[in-house]
Amino acid sequence: MLERYEAAAKAGFKGVEVAFPYEYPAREIAARLEGNGLTLVQILSPFDWDRGERGYAALPGFESKFRDSIRTAIHYASQVGGPMIHVMPGNLAAGMDRSRCMALFKDNIAWAADQAAAAGLSLILEPCCRARFPDFLYHRIDEGVEVVRSIGRDNVKLCFDTFHVQTEEGGMADRLRMAWPYIGHIQVGDVPGRHEPGTGEIRFPYLFGLIEEMGWNGWIGCEYAPSAHTLETLGWAAPYGIAGGGHPAMRTEGDQRHAQRG
Repeated sequence: MLERYEAAAKAGFKGVEVAFPYEYPAREIAARLEGNGLTLVQILSPFDWDRGERGYAALPGFESKFRDSIRTAIHYASQVGGPMIHVMPGNLAAGMDRSRCMALFKDNIAWAADQAAAAGLSLILEPCCRARFPDFLYHRIDEGVEVVRSIGRDNVKLCFDTFHVQTEEGGMADRLRMAWPYIGHIQVGDVPGRHEPGTGEIRFPYLFGLIEEMGWNGWIGCEYAPSAHTLETLGWAAPYGIAGGGHPAMRTEGDQRHAQRG
């Protein structure tokens, strides 16, 4: 895992996301970032993914565990350049009252946002599609917008993930425009398969052009599973300064536009 920082930098990336960096001391990660000229863009607040957990923020009875995870994430993030902290609500078990869980989620995120703001940090929330997260608290981007509006904290934003939005709803350009004021991060993955752009049904040159036209000045994260070796699948990103060769299907009149990369 530690070797991936240098590999990302050599490929042309300026930023990285690491879901769970906590197994390594923060000083080690900070050194890898500085040594490779990288920004750590986003981490998750800790939970046990391998055991099937998907966060704690909306789960009654997990309030103490949730607060501990937020404190851990804030402490770590403060030592590695201040990445955004992605907070997941958790999977709802059978019989749980969804409205009660949503109310708890909003209360917990409001508390976490205040703790993060004191450290100069921001939180990211992300609705996830039913196809991948059938028991998740929320699935549609408009549900995420409602949560952010309800919480009313400037340091709480949405992650707009093309795979989740397209899989759950479609109409991606309209969804992007609707959610735009509330978006703090963008991630890309194609549909179906969640592979790199250019392998599925999403027309990414159009989408990237729209994102630029709307004035995006944040990061775009590569949240996908490469269909082959990573370096062999970066052709889609060549116009944006990322190494990996060309991809004829992705070459359009917009190829020379600048795109923020991460």
